[in-house]
Amino acid sequence: MMRLLRGLMAVLLGSILFALLVPVYAGADPGGGDQWRFQLAPYAWLAGQNGEVATLPGLPPVDIDVDFWDDILGNINGALFLVGEARKGRYGAFLDAAWVDIEFENDTPGPVFSSVSSRTKSWLVSAAGVYGIIEKPQAFLDLIAGVRYWSVESILSLGAGAKPARSVSNKKDWVDPLIGLKGRSFIKASDFFVSGNVSIGGFGAGSDFMWDVNANLGYQWTETFSTVLGYRYMDVDYAKDDFVYDIAQSGPVLGLSWRF
Repeated sequence: MMRLLRGLMAVLLGSILFALLVPVYAGADPGGGDQWRFQLAPYAWLAGQNGEVATLPGLPPVDIDVDFWDDILGNINGALFLVGEARKGRYGAFLDAAWVDIEFENDTPGPVFSSVSSRTKSWLVSAAGVYGIIEKPQAFLDLIAGVRYWSVESILSLGAGAKPARSVSNKKDWVDPLIGLKGRSFIKASDFFVSGNVSIGGFGAGSDFMWDVNANLGYQWTETFSTVLGYRYMDVDYAKDDFVYDIAQSGPVLGLSWRF
């Protein structure tokens, strides 16, 4: 229930934020309602992790705590992030693909095992339709609705304690429905802009609940090229059978964007 309330609050705050940031400009969208517009945006998300993942059937989940500021650069084995969007007038679609391989090692409480090495490999692919609620020359606000596909593999290596060392791997795939908002607004009389998105999903169809918030400050270098620096927080709670993935990920975002 608390996750749901936090998610709904995030959506409400995001809506208020964009309502305040999107200025009222006269005139039509200079991109033209009858022409296709495209965006390609690779980005880096240096996200720490904290939460719980399942170990062995009958044993409690293991706590994960990988902090960005202290641990993340030494614990990321690989990461790849890319967003693509196509739109015509107020309607469009986007795809956000993310792959992360993160690992950490820690002591475990109790005598059963002496240590735990946790490695999580995850694919997140979000596909959604877009409808422009606000379309102005210097700002836009979009409603999004779609799905997010998760593929999460959790590999736990347990050090010898009262029981001998062993390794266990769990993998689950699921799909969450999602809804949300995304937008951008230039800071008046400058090439700087603010952008971001907020979404919620799951609702028991896949995960119990998921929410995702991102806020950025960007700079428009040319008509087609821009960069952003921001922060993203994502929380997902999935539990089915013996698989538990109750994880929050957060950290800075650095991105590039080409619009054409």
